[in-house]
Amino acid sequence: MNLTENVEYYLAQSYFKEAEDRGQKLISGSMDASIWLHKEKINLDFVIETAKNFSDSRIFIISEGEHKGFYIYSNDKKDCLKLISSHQKIKQAETV
Repeated sequence: MNLTENVEYYLAQSYFKEAEDRGQKLISGSMDASIWLHKEKINLDFVIETAKNFSDSRIFIISEGEHKGFYIYSNDKKDCLKLISSHQKIKQAETV
């Protein structure tokens, strides 16, 4: 199961540029991206439903590092969501 959290659009754009510069961006459809999506347990049905919130939805995958994650964003709406798994959220709540 996945959840989303809002990420400030312009901050996310800086994460994306940094990830590209460091070679941490995964290209959707590549074998590396498929393996990463499986390992991270990203639910693609959830991605599709979430992406419907944006008429121009785009995805960006950061494979590792501080901002690692699966992002859905809209250039038109200047909005960005990061998918997080529910077990990640529970672990964070337990450690607080």
